[in-house]
Order: sequence, then C-alpha cells, then structure tokens
Amino acid sequence: MYWLVKQDKKKYIWGLSIVTIIAIIGIIVSQKASKVALQNYQQHQIDAREIERENKSDSLQLD
Repeated sequence: MYWLVKQDKKKYIWGLSIVTIIAIIGIIVSQKASKVALQNYQQHQIDAREIERENKSDSLQLD
C-alpha cells in the first residue's frame, strides 16, 4: 500500500512540474509576442506619419 501512495506522489510532482514548466514557457512566449506586437505598432505609426507627410507635400506641390 505504501508503494502505491509513493508512486502517486511521484506522479503528482511530475504533473505539477510539467504544468509549471508549460506555464512559465507560455508566459515567456506571451511577453515576447507582446514586445513584437508593440514594436510593429510603433513602426506602423512611423510609417503612417511618413505617408501622411508625403501626401501632404504632394498636395502642396499640385497647388
């Protein structure tokens, strides 16, 4: 009986360890994805401002 309880504790610890590792990996991946998304958003803003300036200068040249 003691052997069975001991085996269940090992399975519990292994399961808990695997879930913890998966959660940590998930957090790391999520943080990296958020960082990339923020960089993409900032680059999009820069590009949009450049396009707006180009359109404004084009419209001024046409007048």
